[in-house]
Amino acid sequence: MTADYVEALVQEVRDLLGTSSVGLYEFVWVLRGLCPDESLDIMRDQAATALRRLLATGEGRLVLLKWPSEDVVGPYEWERVQLTDWGDPNDRETYVAITRN
Repeated sequence: MTADYVEALVQEVRDLLGTSSVGLYEFVWVLRGLCPDESLDIMRDQAATALRRLLATGEGRLVLLKWPSEDVVGPYEWERVQLTDWGDPNDRETYVAITRN
């Protein structure tokens, strides 16, 4: 069942990337709708799997954005992604997102 959620998330993010960047926090939001009974740890693991798949296929790149806009502050490396990057962004802070190449 987890693979189904990951595949559904990958497809949802692909669709969203057609119109905007997608914050890592949005991956978790989508999963809350797909599998609301899963723990946050499992959702983050599923989100990370989906993100790695999108990055590996060249469907996007990680960037740091300024909240609440989509102004790119700079590139972001997968190796720097932390647990807190999957949480909701705070006002006037930066957040990690995937954007089209």
